Amino acid sequence: MIFLQNISLPPGNTRQFPFNIPSFSGLDSLSFRNPITVFVGENGSGKSTLLKALAMKINLPAIGSMDLEQDETLDGFRQFSEGIITRWERTRTYRGFFFRAEDYFGFVKRLRSIDQELKGDIVDFEKNLSGYGLKVAVGAIHGQKEALQRKYGDLTQVSHGEGFLKVLQNRIQPEGIYLIDEPEAALSPQRQLALFSMIKNLAVNENCQFIIATHSPILMSLPDAQILQFDDSVHEVAVEDTEHFSIMKNFLNNPEAFLRFL
Repeated sequence: MIFLQNISLPPGNTRQFPFNIPSFSGLDSLSFRNPITVFVGENGSGKSTLLKALAMKINLPAIGSMDLEQDETLDGFRQFSEGIITRWERTRTYRGFFFRAEDYFGFVKRLRSIDQELKGDIVDFEKNLSGYGLKVAVGAIHGQKEALQRKYGDLTQVSHGEGFLKVLQNRIQPEGIYLIDEPEAALSPQRQLALFSMIKNLAVNENCQFIIATHSPILMSLPDAQILQFDDSVHEVAVEDTEHFSIMKNFLNNPEAFLRFL
């Protein structure tokens, strides 16, 4: 399923970030033709910038310490984001989220903050209510706490990678659009393969659309993924033609050849 089919990028002051990113020069639009699209490119090439701006444009909730509209670090993206025009197949989906690997710990803190707020609500109810009213109110709060526990468990007792995958598994719903930024930052190669399997299954069997920015050759190899390379322009490439894939392959085949020059 392809929900988001095309985006048109706004013109702007080429001396102003992010309009001045070289890969955006002359870029009018991008089309998404497969359920899985992978953004690849060097640091600073614009792939994460476009992913964040797109998440803001389509008003996706963010998994992190705060929602995108409250995140002051994204203020520089807002003008760019607001100028993006989106085109959807038939109708857009309102399911989905934006998730950066770096925001995982912010999300854990957010869950702990929610838990503390719920505990505070119980204390307030016990001060101001009694009898059946107190029982109902406290019961509702315990129900919320138990629902969070069932959904996520205690994320402070698992590794970054384990928790990252657990959050994804419990937040993704069928027929949604999911923008994920550099998930490999949290994941070992084995966990990347677990994410690979999850995304493949969700795209094929649950009608989900994924747009992923990554440096991982493993995730670039997702079957039938449309790979968009960000360099002097944005253009489609095969996974074997990405610098990430060729460097990793050549290094593993002959590490001594690299180490002699480092």
